[in-house]
Amino acid sequence: MSQLPYTDDLSKQEKKVMTSSVYRVTINGFRCHNETWDDALNWDGKHDEVFIDVNTRVLERNGTVLTRLDQESELMGDTSNLPGRVQAGSASSQGGIITGDKVPAVPEPWRRHGPINSLRFPPYTIFEGPLDPDRVVMLTPTIWEWDPGAGFWDGWLDWQIKADAEYGKRAKEIVGNVWPVTKPIFDAVSLGIQTVGSMAGLWSPLGKAMRRPIGTQRDPANPDGGSFNPVTIALTAETAEFLATSNLQGFGTGITSIRYADDPFLRGVYSIYLQVEKLHDGDDWADAGHANGVIAMTAADGRLYCATNDGILNVRPASTTEVNWQPIGAAPAVTGLAATGGRLFATTSGNTLLTQDAAPVIADWATIGHANAVVGLTALDGTLYCATTDNKLWARPPVLSNVNWTHIGHANGVRALAAGNSHLYALTGDGQLWKRPPVHADIVWQPVGQAPQARALAAVPGSLFAATTADRLLRRAMP
Repeated sequence: MSQLPYTDDLSKQEKKVMTSSVYRVTINGFRCHNETWDDALNWDGKHDEVFIDVNTRVLERNGTVLTRLDQESELMGDTSNLPGRVQAGSASSQGGIITGDKVPAVPEPWRRHGPINSLRFPPYTIFEGPLDPDRVVMLTPTIWEWDPGAGFWDGWLDWQIKADAEYGKRAKEIVGNVWPVTKPIFDAVSLGIQTVGSMAGLWSPLGKAMRRPIGTQRDPANPDGGSFNPVTIALTAETAEFLATSNLQGFGTGITSIRYADDPFLRGVYSIYLQVEKLHDGDDWADAGHANGVIAMTAADGRLYCATNDGILNVRPASTTEVNWQPIGAAPAVTGLAATGGRLFATTSGNTLLTQDAAPVIADWATIGHANAVVGLTALDGTLYCATTDNKLWARPPVLSNVNWTHIGHANGVRALAAGNSHLYALTGDGQLWKRPPVHADIVWQPVGQAPQARALAAVPGSLFAATTADRLLRRAMP
């Protein structure tokens, strides 16, 4: 089978392509050493009801914040007459967190028990992906007492934005090796900052219902105010490897405890238990579940879609663990799948191009044009790309009408395509992986590794998935 030519420079042929290793951070559980006291009437439910908030920053080596996300867990505690909560704690038969409770309710909540939850309560994932050598991922996990009042929460998100400059300075220190690799965990005070908020009534004898972080202290400058000193974990390839292979506090390899203690008046003391793990090296494929009879695959909105050799369209989360595929309709004689603009596109052995909504529900395919002799299909930046049996690469807009494909280069021996990170990825019949920019010109493909036994590809941000002839789903960092 003919191969993709990739360069005329033999020295470039011999250069090994290195990619970033993939790490995962989970919150395995938490412990209530002492419950809070904020409202004498327990309006929010019996005893404590809490949620975990994780603020995630991705920063360039120059300190520029590229991404800032804030994710809340499910609300955990008493569920009586309060639907939508996750039952936690032993205050009653329906929960409510009291002193000594552990979530999950196991002797060692710092160790992960059972599978990782797809919902946001322990154990659950707060970060997973490759770590770029020129970037820092900063995770700030906090645990909050929930009450109907807004309280501290209003100022918390604003403070996160205002603190970007200080976190950026620390990122430059970390990437520039000024800050030691062995100290990847730091608090806001070490940056010269801490968050403050108005908490009128909280310090009164009866307390006041409001959302606030456990770890709240009195603000000496404001009798109605409070201050909070959140803890951050900074992840680079070096610090993640250090954390994943160290037993810093005696809880086990890779496990870290973050403890938040209130002002004595508020009483709350909680520990959150996190675990940093190396899933695989960047060049390694890791098993992510089964993929029985998959012949084409794509990804959209955090989901994988596949067509199987029995003519069924299936969907599952784009996760690293074994989960079931759900059938959502027919995919007859499909030779390629792609997703863009909220739609799925499919090519068939009958030389047609089909489309339907990209949603995990049954829908009908509509024919919108021709797609002759296609062996692989993908989409990138609002353009469809396909490889054909005559070793050519083609492109066309994803309009819902019959328009011509444009020949833009070669695609020798390709059996599947995927796209991401501003590149097209190709799998050839001998199990080799290649990539090239999506320019509309005949340029060389670069080798980026191997995918033995693979027959379908899909890409999500930071990762490639492959379905194999052995009916397995594999995942690796995007090269």
